[in-house]
Amino acid sequence: MLRLLASALIVASSSGLGFAVAGGYRHRPRQLRQLQFALTVLGSEIRFRQTPLPQGLQVVASTVGGPVGQLFDDLATVLIGAQGRSVSWAWQQVKPCRGLALTSQDQALLARLAQVLGAGTIDEQVRQLELHMEHLQQLEQEAERARKANEKIWRYLGVFSGIALVLILL
Repeated sequence: MLRLLASALIVASSSGLGFAVAGGYRHRPRQLRQLQFALTVLGSEIRFRQTPLPQGLQVVASTVGGPVGQLFDDLATVLIGAQGRSVSWAWQQVKPCRGLALTSQDQALLARLAQVLGAGTIDEQVRQLELHMEHLQQLEQEAERARKANEKIWRYLGVFSGIALVLILL
């Protein structure tokens, strides 16, 4: 009975690890689409309403929601208390929240965007937002290809490695 319980725990834990890795592949394309939408909303806030950046980021956070919205909300909070410091400085203070499936490449793109936000004219900022949205579209396409290639593999790998480990231990 104890062996059966231990075997079930091994298979369940390795399956959980496999599904967790697969979840990163599943969530990343959706979060990149959310980022594109968030930048579109931010561009509208900057261009048409001429909203100050911290308030514009809060509007984006309430519009998008989820981990991506939390990221923009955290950035807005840090920027409000930044006492005149740059958006780039505020971005460095923000820690990625739990549930965010962005890679270091995605975060580097957002860091580059933070360097140009709040500096220059409205038209320059909107143009930078559009350029970064195009780059996010490319990253989303790559993430979707990676999801298709790797999501099932990691699920199966988790389950079957647990079964193999149980067979080895028995």
